[in-house]
Amino acid sequence: MDRSFTKDEIKILGKLTAAGGTANVMEILEWPVSRFEEGFMLANEMQNSNLVKLLYSNFNKNLVVVELTLVGQNEYLQVMKTRREKPTS
Repeated sequence: MDRSFTKDEIKILGKLTAAGGTANVMEILEWPVSRFEEGFMLANEMQNSNLVKLLYSNFNKNLVVVELTLVGQNEYLQVMKTRREKPTS
């Protein structure tokens, strides 16, 4: 795992893992349609990193639907494992 994840990416990967693999990025992040382009760009960047597969988007319905990949699931689980192993100060 060579990359660090943003808070939003962690939230998306976590919800996708819990939800069984498919969800709306805009709903997960509780973003209004005014942030649609930002949500779409985030989903596209995550797709370019093979974390999710972008399935569908619709501006009028505020939908950016993605599916979790095995790479995304494994990366998320590794991040969560690393966070648990860090010693507390």
